[in-house]
Amino acid sequence: MSQIVRRKWMFVPAYLAVHLFLDWISFIHAVSSINITPWNPPAGLMMGVSVLFGVRTVPLVWLALTAADLVVRDLPITLQPMTLWAPFLANGIVAAGYGIAGWLLRRAIDPGLSRLRDIVLLLGVSAVAVLGIGLCFIAIHTAAGLFEWTNFPEVLLRYWTGEVIGIAVLTPLVLIGRRMPALRGSWSGAAETLAQGALIGFTLWLDFGPLASSQYEHFYLLFLPAIGIAVRHGLVGAVIASVATQAGLIAAIQATGVDTARMAHFQLLMLTLAVTILLLGAVVSERRRAEDRLRVRQSDLAHASRLIEAGEMTAALAHELNQPLAATMGYARAARKVARLEGATPRLTEILDKTVTQAERADRVIRSLRDFVRKGASDRAPLPVATLIADCLTLAGPLASRHAVEIVAEVDPALPAIGGDAVQLQQAILNLVRNAAEAMGEGVDSGPSVQAYPARRRIVIFACPAAQPGFVAIGVRDTGPGLAEVVERNLFAPFVTTKPTGMGLGLSIVRTIVENHGGSLTASSGTDGGTVFQFTIPAHAAGKNGEPA
Repeated sequence: MSQIVRRKWMFVPAYLAVHLFLDWISFIHAVSSINITPWNPPAGLMMGVSVLFGVRTVPLVWLALTAADLVVRDLPITLQPMTLWAPFLANGIVAAGYGIAGWLLRRAIDPGLSRLRDIVLLLGVSAVAVLGIGLCFIAIHTAAGLFEWTNFPEVLLRYWTGEVIGIAVLTPLVLIGRRMPALRGSWSGAAETLAQGALIGFTLWLDFGPLASSQYEHFYLLFLPAIGIAVRHGLVGAVIASVATQAGLIAAIQATGVDTARMAHFQLLMLTLAVTILLLGAVVSERRRAEDRLRVRQSDLAHASRLIEAGEMTAALAHELNQPLAATMGYARAARKVARLEGATPRLTEILDKTVTQAERADRVIRSLRDFVRKGASDRAPLPVATLIADCLTLAGPLASRHAVEIVAEVDPALPAIGGDAVQLQQAILNLVRNAAEAMGEGVDSGPSVQAYPARRRIVIFACPAAQPGFVAIGVRDTGPGLAEVVERNLFAPFVTTKPTGMGLGLSIVRTIVENHGGSLTASSGTDGGTVFQFTIPAHAAGKNGEPA
């Protein structure tokens, strides 16, 4: 808590310092000694902070405005003692007006300015708010005797234009500055930045240098580099280009001594430039985001199409394999019967029994797969977890021998029966075991022997009560190298694999089976390395949400 409070108190002097600095560098060609300048960047800072923090910033903004009047504008010297109330009241109206406008914008836009609509609302609401604030601000100072009432429209136009320029230039920088991507240094990037800066400087030289005319016909050349940057880099580039261009303009106006009478003309040109760049950058960024979303959608559609084709191929394979598999079971049973009648050795009889058992299991897998593809459902029956995992251990025996890994079970004996299709759940567990075994079996030939490092080549199939009541957690834990980065980013996406001969469908199939049973699949890193895959399945007496069925 103390750290949060400390940050808040650090924000106050930081804001005051930035506000005073911006007011000092922009206090040129002022109308009287009040806050009316060709470009008023403190207005952009005030609006940005108000959008981020709402009406809570009103006292801070008032304090900054009053401090600027005392430090930068020397108001106590220029105002009569009887009218010293004017700046304090006017600053209060400005602070309250910006606070209310920021509060409204905070409710209507994304502070990150992610859409063109946000930019339009920011400019539109700010323009209306500044007009209302300006009417009160100028009226108070006119009543205090600083202006003639006949000059009211001209002074109001100067005030409104300067404030809106400051908002259009600096507020987007304040809002998106927190999310602005970190600059990466490179020779090409530095060369591009230098070229863009040189082009802005060259156009400013054409406008204000020896070749410039009194009419400043070359001003619109400033649009070219700014538009190029906005098109190249989107909203972020447009904001930076706008700040650089406006700063260059103010510096050139100061250096060449532009007549104060011509400042209203320059103000409108500067406002047009700032708004044009900002809107163009917003359009470019939104267009790029739309293109990115379209590419993602096309990728999703391509994946969906491949999954549909995989489903059709699965249905066709299930149909085509059914007949030869039935023949295989018939021959195996006949061979077992003949072996028994002819008094074959027990070894041969055992092998034939295992052959029949595996053929029957393959038949159940094919039938379950065919029913699932055709009906989208599977048979649910009470299934003891210990029996399910014991069958998986038996089926995973050849896998353990082939990859030289140890596969063991850790099952809580008090677990309730789960409701599910035994064949599909076995397939899900075996897919996870196969992935773990293949991950640890990649270096069998070149690595240390299994006997020397038994603990490093171990797979555990575990089952325990899930954190969610009414569910049982089943998982596979290994001591392998963990997930590859490309797989971890797209863990359950189909067709993502690092295996030369893999299809990338294993985890996708497991997740589909688990979700079809009303559960969920998660992955995490093991405490001692490796990976842990765990899924939840409702108990037999519970529904999909763990509630009593």
